[in-house]
Amino acid sequence: MAKTAAPPKASSAQAPGAKQPPSQADLSERVPTGIEGLDELCEGGLERGSSVLCMGEPGAGKTTMMTQFLVNGALQQGEGGVFLSFEESKESIIRHSMSFGWDMAEMEKQGAVAIINYKPHEVKRLAEEGGGMIWDTISETGAKRIAIDSLSAYVVMFESQYQAREAQRNLFELVRKWGCTTMLSGEAAEIGGHMPAGMDYLSDAVILLHHPRQRNVRFRAIEILKMRGTNHSQKICPFEFLPGSGMRVYPGEDIFEEFKSREGF
Repeated sequence: MAKTAAPPKASSAQAPGAKQPPSQADLSERVPTGIEGLDELCEGGLERGSSVLCMGEPGAGKTTMMTQFLVNGALQQGEGGVFLSFEESKESIIRHSMSFGWDMAEMEKQGAVAIINYKPHEVKRLAEEGGGMIWDTISETGAKRIAIDSLSAYVVMFESQYQAREAQRNLFELVRKWGCTTMLSGEAAEIGGHMPAGMDYLSDAVILLHHPRQRNVRFRAIEILKMRGTNHSQKICPFEFLPGSGMRVYPGEDIFEEFKSREGF
């Protein structure tokens, strides 16, 4: 992989929370995901500074999609990124990324991305500190994009449902203060399933990754359930993950035609 220039570094003298929330002008600006076919579904990309909830069952591809969002930001747009994981280790994230040709270890050395892993016993400290270490990383790297994996793992670390919901709300408030365009993952059942209460209304956008089974075959499909301020597609589109490339969405294809061709109807 070619060397990646590190994004401009912001002053670390800013206090946590000092970054101004995105203005209306910022929100009208589109942030390309760089994922082929996806930006066509949402007027060229995500709203700058918005929080985007990526939902799907385990194995649907949420982590890979968010990683590609960060990598493309650094390589294509010169925007630094932070990957915050509550589950997968840093070593695992780097290893799995290599299968798509993304050398995140090298990118981290150059300051283009930063990978932070919180152990279970450290999660509550994140809420108590107001994300101090993450804010420091954002300030040091000049990050514009954040990926958080996953909300489901984050909320289970709290003892009661009330504490979990408050922690979830606080995390979204922190995300808004950081002012970055943010993708957060969360688990949901297959098509027709329900999302954990509260996750959807706290976010600015919800993207569903479906991984349904038709007889003995599984398919991948993507749907934008909501995206504020965006005339987004209402269509459920097929997608796939390609080795050495990553996620590719097919806006012009019909997922139900895919069912028929795979099943021989």
